[in-house]
Amino acid sequence: MPEVKLLGGLRSKVGAESLKVDADSVHELLDELVERGGQALTVLFYEDPLGDPLVPHRDLRILVNGRSIAFLSGLDTPLEKKDKVTVHLTGARGFPGG
Repeated sequence: MPEVKLLGGLRSKVGAESLKVDADSVHELLDELVERGGQALTVLFYEDPLGDPLVPHRDLRILVNGRSIAFLSGLDTPLEKKDKVTVHLTGARGFPGG
């Protein structure tokens, strides 16, 4: 299972600094985090939570093994068991210093 490190305010919303998540893609990983942290996270993760297709919020940063998903396959970026994923919010929403 990929290891997920949460920075800033996401730690308190999910209730952990890091965790292992059984997910095959970044989209599945975010769904699992929403399940653990509540539906309020959906608004933090997506520009339009009801949109099709879903678009990551402009303040959301997701790195897979140190590389931004913006330069990979976005939410469809596949995850392997050994991957390390970092998730954080930028700006005032991200509670800098995480």
